Amino acid sequence: MNDEMSHIFSEYQLLLFSIAYRICHSKEEAEDILQEVHLQWLKEDFQQIENPKAFLSKLVVNRSINYVKSARKQRVDYYGPWLPEPSKDYEEDPILGKEKITYALLVVLELLSPQERIVFLLKEIFGYSHKEIAEILEIEIPNSRKLLSRSKKKIKETNITTDYLVSEKQKYFINLFKESIEKGNLTLLIDHLTKEAKMSIDGGQKRRAPLRTLVKSTRIYAFLKGVYVHDFFGDEREFISLYNQPCLLIKEKNKIKSIIFLGLTEDQQQIQQIFIINNPSKLKKLL
Repeated sequence: MNDEMSHIFSEYQLLLFSIAYRICHSKEEAEDILQEVHLQWLKEDFQQIENPKAFLSKLVVNRSINYVKSARKQRVDYYGPWLPEPSKDYEEDPILGKEKITYALLVVLELLSPQERIVFLLKEIFGYSHKEIAEILEIEIPNSRKLLSRSKKKIKETNITTDYLVSEKQKYFINLFKESIEKGNLTLLIDHLTKEAKMSIDGGQKRRAPLRTLVKSTRIYAFLKGVYVHDFFGDEREFISLYNQPCLLIKEKNKIKSIIFLGLTEDQQQIQQIFIINNPSKLKKLL
């Protein structure tokens, strides 16, 4: 019986890993969750399980929710803005094909409650039906629909595009950022920010960064102008692509100093938010 159960687990293993990975944003945590779920699965009475896919998904989702809740509690005392740790591990997915989650969406997902986040990912990214989601979360189908509607509303309110297809505008704006730094003319960049634009810098008390997210283009300009003369943008800038999104890698003396992502408006005509990670402990997975 264990051989048969292991075979079934292997059949869904990539899907389960993808779900855990996208909920937790951590390859290591996703691997740990899968190992725990596999052991739990082998202890179950297989004859009593009608839908192995839903059952296994439920085990993964429950453990992932626990991880998200625990991680959020640990962030209460985090110094300054918290941003997801960028990683090269977040590569093209064997289940999804083309990556559907941009870095901007990773940040936006943090605004959702754990249940809203689960419903959004399962429905919009993995294509689960509301019936399947309701079974996994042990809720009614109408509740699943409400959670999806609520999550979409919160995402829309950020005015940040979640489109995972790389556009010419994304390339244009990240190139403009690099050009404005190298020419020493930050006005080139600021002119393309919305008036209510935001900039979050995650320094983790290890690198210079504002204690709170800066709001309004004028404040962003004042801060960037102030740090520009202090080599905030290093001595080398390199384009790379992560999360199917162009971004800017900042180096100093051949060492990674920070990485910059942009969140464009829904129509992709302006920059709504700038995300800068310069906390050294969050740059290790880019080496």
